[in-house]
Amino acid sequence: MRSHLLRSSLFTAVLVCGAATAASAQICISIDEAHDTLSPDERSAALLLVEKQFELAGQRIAAAGCRLPYVLSHVRLGNTIVVTLAGPLGHRDMTAVGLDDLPAVYSQMVRSLVTGEALGSMAIVDRTNVTVSQDLPARRVQSDAYWHARLGYGGVFGSQTHGVPALGFGYRAEFDRFGVDFSFFNYHFDQGSGYYPSRSSAVAGSLLKLEGLYFTNPTANRTAYFGGGLSWGGTDLGEGQKSWSGQGLQGELTTGYELARATTVRLFVQGDATLPLYNTVSQTYSIPQRLPNGRYLAPTVTTEHRYTPSVVVSVGIGWQRRRS
Repeated sequence: MRSHLLRSSLFTAVLVCGAATAASAQICISIDEAHDTLSPDERSAALLLVEKQFELAGQRIAAAGCRLPYVLSHVRLGNTIVVTLAGPLGHRDMTAVGLDDLPAVYSQMVRSLVTGEALGSMAIVDRTNVTVSQDLPARRVQSDAYWHARLGYGGVFGSQTHGVPALGFGYRAEFDRFGVDFSFFNYHFDQGSGYYPSRSSAVAGSLLKLEGLYFTNPTANRTAYFGGGLSWGGTDLGEGQKSWSGQGLQGELTTGYELARATTVRLFVQGDATLPLYNTVSQTYSIPQRLPNGRYLAPTVTTEHRYTPSVVVSVGIGWQRRRS
């Protein structure tokens, strides 16, 4: 039993001594000259800066007898420098934007190696070591965007088909394959030739409309496209002695053909179908009837509902400011 306890105590002592030795072990840093592209003076400065970061992190730099070697390298292309630091605690890569960005990069890399935290985490980044690339806004895919106006002719379908002129305005953003179209005042209307509903009249369309578009030939100068979305609008019809009205959310379907996509002026022919998610309503009041006792019978109200979709074909022109 005593021998077993003695062996256990010796084993524990060895582990403690090994851990203490590892904690107090000194590090050294060298340049990977086979892969480094900095000048000799820049390499010397880089070594001093990295050693300083290790000292700030509580590590000791060996004057001789290095037990924890680290290798540093830089690959420069233009103003971009890819930095690699590898050693017993792991391997880290970061990108610096110019030589002035290297101290911040070294700081984050050394802190990441010593603490085991991932590069870029808030555990190693503070107000003293934010890199240039971390301070820049993220890059985005460029899109074409332009204002547009449309004129056309369409039909509103009630108990009869009302042929009506149409117009609309909007703003469209296009990537190669997909696009988003925001438009407003998309109306087709015909007020008829008189004030009373006995004169046929029709006003339909949307106040605001948002659609997604898909371009079948994305990089060409001309392409067909189609899409759909939602709008908020309304319909008002005058038919015979009745008037119909309604407003609310509407489904939108679009197909078209766009020309001159390589220029700052776009031309397109477009067909739109508006499918209301509501019914128009008509209310008819009966004529009051006089009773034998001289009183009048209260009028009755008859309410009718009708679905009134519409379509329009239009020609549009779009324009965008030339990019600087």
